[in-house]
Formats: sequence, structure tokens, C-alpha cells
Amino acid sequence: MKVLTITAILLLNTIFQSSLFPFIRIKGAAPDTLMMIVVSFALQTGSISGAIIGFSGGLIQDIIYGNSLGVYAVIYMLIGFFTGFVQDKIFIDNIFIPSVFTFLGSVLKGLMLMVYMFFLRSGITLGYNMKNLVLPEAIYTVVLTPLIYYWIFLLNRKKFMNRKWHFRRD
Repeated sequence: MKVLTITAILLLNTIFQSSLFPFIRIKGAAPDTLMMIVVSFALQTGSISGAIIGFSGGLIQDIIYGNSLGVYAVIYMLIGFFTGFVQDKIFIDNIFIPSVFTFLGSVLKGLMLMVYMFFLRSGITLGYNMKNLVLPEAIYTVVLTPLIYYWIFLLNRKKFMNRKWHFRRD
């Protein structure tokens, strides 16, 4: 049930990201809801779960939006994996922590994409892209992070999300 729920969240996120969020852009920046979802799950469930959710969500984005398969999958997987390392070391009820990790993840994603574009020889400039693309998107994403984090926090408290499978021998 947990896998189906997370899969539905990722698919609904993709639908909203492509249909609704282009209309709520502020100065060309749209919120990165996949980043919010990956960071929220990674902080609450750990690095392996964060990496799997990041890879899955990134792969969906690669298939639908990307020219290269795997770029977003690897980026979100790394962000989910490294964010999940602090799961046992922080107090996850604090709303400030996911906002910080979402901001850092958004900036890291932007930097990784710029490195990828540099190797494609696209002629990008670091200062312009950081100022006009990466930072506005990161700030917009951070503003909406508490809503998504709280919703995922409530979802992870449900019994079906925490059930451990035990098999007995007959």
C-alpha cells in the first residue's frame, strides 16, 4: 500500500507540475514540488527511501520532459540519498529544517544541471543562471515547502505507511 501511495503521489505531482504550475509562475520561476516531496520523504524515512523516491520521480520527469534519460533521476536520487542521512540526527517536527534542506537541494540541483549543460557546450553563464533561474525557483520552492512537508508528515503517521512485513513459516 505504501508503494502505491507514493507512486500515486509522484504521478499526481507530475500532472500538477505540467498542467497547473506553469500558470502560477512568479518572474518565470515555478515551484519544484518534486524537490519538496523528495526532501520530505528523505527527512522522515531515511536515505534509501529518499533515494528511491528521488530516482523514481526524477525518472518520470526525464521520460515526460527531458531530452536525456536519467539526468533528473540521478540528481533527485543523490539529493534524496544525502538528505536522508540526517533523518536520525534532527528533530523532524521542526518546519525550518525541511525548508533549509529544500533550499540546499534546489541550489544543488541547479548547479548540477549547469554542470551538465556546460559539458553539452551550451554556453551558459553561472552568474546569470544562478541569479535569474536557480535562486528564484529555490525561494519559491522553500515558501511552499511547509505545506507539503506537513502533509507528508501526516501521511507517514498513518498505519499503512509504517507497516512492516513479517512472514511466518508454516
